[in-house]
Amino acid sequence: MAEIKVFDNKGVAGSALGIPEKLAKANSAKGLVHQVAIAQLAGSRQGTASTKTRGEVKGSTVKVRRQKGTGRSRQGDKRVPHFRGGGVVHGPKPRDYTQATPRKMRQRAFATVVNSRAQNDRLFILDGDIAEVKTKAFAQLLETLNLAGTKVLFLADVSQQEYLRSSRNLPKVQAQTVEQTSVVDVLNSDNVCARVRLGSN
Repeated sequence: MAEIKVFDNKGVAGSALGIPEKLAKANSAKGLVHQVAIAQLAGSRQGTASTKTRGEVKGSTVKVRRQKGTGRSRQGDKRVPHFRGGGVVHGPKPRDYTQATPRKMRQRAFATVVNSRAQNDRLFILDGDIAEVKTKAFAQLLETLNLAGTKVLFLADVSQQEYLRSSRNLPKVQAQTVEQTSVVDVLNSDNVCARVRLGSN
């Protein structure tokens, strides 16, 4: 049975934790993970892109030239799409890209990607408060854990601001609370680090 590594605030390994049975059995199909990830990415789109049709652009509706006798092509008003400054054909309009996914599907997909990190020894637990609230101290901790230079998803409780403030300025570290985390965040990371209070800490 795979275990999750536990480290103190100096990066020294301690006793490992067994992966909960429910998490260890999470092995949903890649299609489900893909569907949930695509839905979350779509939901983050603003959907504010907009273009004007020929009926919305400014300009006269007068025919640009007479129908016959000029030797030139037949044309209507100057707002037609093939004229410079004319309307756009089938252009984007503001829309909502949200895709509804059932809660249980999101939970299964999230458990699957977290289990994948755990099975490949890419899930780390930090126990204990950081020595100082400084980016340098957190960078040194990552160096000790051999995580420097990798994309790290660091998770902490909203009350553990010393960790969140110390890690948010590092370029390859995404620091956030557990409630903010999604399947996409885990997939975009090489390693997942979580601050968990064990025992009396």
